[in-house]
Amino acid sequence: MRIIPAIDLKGGQLVRLVQGREDSSTAYDKDPVQVALQYEAGGAGSIHVVDLDAAFRGSSSGNRRIIRDIVQAVKIPIQVGGGIRSIADIEDLIHKTGARHVILGTLAVEHPDVVAQAVTMFGDSIFVGIDARGLDVSVRGWTRAASLDALSLARSMVDIGIRRIIYTDITRDGKLEGPNFEITRLMACGSAAKITASGGISSLKDLEMLAALEVDGCDSCIVGKAIYEGRFTVEQAIKSLES
Repeated sequence: MRIIPAIDLKGGQLVRLVQGREDSSTAYDKDPVQVALQYEAGGAGSIHVVDLDAAFRGSSSGNRRIIRDIVQAVKIPIQVGGGIRSIADIEDLIHKTGARHVILGTLAVEHPDVVAQAVTMFGDSIFVGIDARGLDVSVRGWTRAASLDALSLARSMVDIGIRRIIYTDITRDGKLEGPNFEITRLMACGSAAKITASGGISSLKDLEMLAALEVDGCDSCIVGKAIYEGRFTVEQAIKSLES
């Protein structure tokens, strides 16, 4: 089980939201680049960065400069999501910003043909993020419900070549109440994709319980607020899972 620490950017600041609501942000007085360096020093093998402004507005934002600074500061790969709506966005993030992986969410629902084109062009650099309330998928920065369920979407993405899906249960995100183990397992067993779990992780015990799902295909998890709030560090998380 790999631990992937998160950096969420809004207005150039490191923030966390509750259940993805734009008006629920808590800002942290930390330099995002320094936080990325701390994560790397703590043993993280990659970092998850989300441009929340782009996610809510549907277009690139000033946070992209910060993302580029993060990419240049660390040696580990960066995966980026939020508001990526076109092949041009993907090209910019990979070729100019330096992201190793790009996470497509709304595109997977609204324009799966563009996702298929992206897979042809960029191969395993393309991940799909499925954000849902349980199995009910949401798009456009989690502000609109989609008319399909998470498992069906995952299977359709696998059919066009996606090999990794980041599943986030919106109802748990930022609440520190534990992830949705049941649906995370369902997504792993039912989709044939590798699953990265996201949303609600609050403790080392949560990480140990997620590790039990590795046999089903959930091999990594994204952790944000639990680290920001001092529940545990990247180093402690890695050590807990190694033991």
